[in-house]
Amino acid sequence: QMKWRLEESAGIEIDAYDCPEAIYLIEAAAPRGSITGSARLLRTDRPHLMSEHFHHLCDGPVPSGPEIWEATRFCPAPETPDGQARHDLLARMIAAIMETALIFGVERVTFVANAALAPLALRAGWDAEPLGAAKRMGRDRLTAVTAAIDQRGLRRVRERARLDAPVTRFFGDDLTQAA
Repeated sequence: QMKWRLEESAGIEIDAYDCPEAIYLIEAAAPRGSITGSARLLRTDRPHLMSEHFHHLCDGPVPSGPEIWEATRFCPAPETPDGQARHDLLARMIAAIMETALIFGVERVTFVANAALAPLALRAGWDAEPLGAAKRMGRDRLTAVTAAIDQRGLRRVRERARLDAPVTRFFGDDLTQAA
């Protein structure tokens, strides 16, 4: 849908950062139900999208280190209506990113947001700020963002999204299998 050139394997779109170390957050109405949205978390102490493809969006060095992760591949299901339904999905995904990051001791998350997503993400309740001015890329404007991961921010995200419980569930014995 984004018209990016990505490899495909068994009908699944992949990129160089889809690896065993990545954590995938998948939203579904039920454990085996239809997927409604997803996001991917990557460590930044190894190559990642911002360091390799979007470094020019940062006024300073690209944040990196074992306590900083990158959130990428925020994808609503194609049938998700525009407007409030997508805003609600983004809020739930931000809560899931924060919950997962807190479990793994992450202190900051970075991400690149387009012109539609950036203001929503910046106002979601977490302590987020641009790493540089928005820059035009193709037909959109992109902004690199960093957000603090802490309990206070998670509480604000949940309040603004009207979430009264954690949204993240882990399946299996291995915490790296986030869902």
